[in-house]
Amino acid sequence: MRAMLIDSYEICRSGFKYIFNDNFDDCHVCEASTIDEAVACLDENGTDIIVLTVKRQFLTNDPAFIRLREIAQNTPVIVLGEIDNRPLVENTFRYNFHGFLDRSTSKKIVVAAIQLVLAGGQYYPPEFGEGAERNLSAYNNFTRTDFDKCKRLTRRQLQVLQAISEGKPNKLIAEELGISPGTVKVHVSNLMKDLQATNRTQAVAIANSLNLLS
Repeated sequence: MRAMLIDSYEICRSGFKYIFNDNFDDCHVCEASTIDEAVACLDENGTDIIVLTVKRQFLTNDPAFIRLREIAQNTPVIVLGEIDNRPLVENTFRYNFHGFLDRSTSKKIVVAAIQLVLAGGQYYPPEFGEGAERNLSAYNNFTRTDFDKCKRLTRRQLQVLQAISEGKPNKLIAEELGISPGTVKVHVSNLMKDLQATNRTQAVAIANSLNLLS
């Protein structure tokens, strides 16, 4: 996998580089201090995902930014910025980028968001508030009914979901919860349906984006 990090500060790029190398196999990380540098590299080598730090707003008239938007049609882009900058968060999705991360986001959530985006989903921070919930269908391919359904998961479903997030197989989950492996399988199947996930990794990423896990 190839990842492109765009940030004017080397120390910030180093942090994300560590996250990619520590959590994703065979990951080659490219770094750029500006969008211009990144676009030149992307046009030549391509990438599987882009993390772009934006301090205030997108420079929409910048030719490099325009080219980045073209690249984003086929390559997922996650924007890193301040959650209090609501226009930036809104524009992240208006420009069809694939996710927004607040600078204070924990490593666990960052990894889950990257996994979700790589799986074809979109990530927005729960802190974005009611506006994000109202627009969840556009942001994360959920309907309001789907969102409410996920918020009404049973205690047992949440226990199974937590165990899945810890990488536990069905047999171990069954032993720890005192239920049969068949029952665990049913819970997993229902979770996949409710979360609209195609695999366990995506289910955990979506659950994290909805703030369902402790």
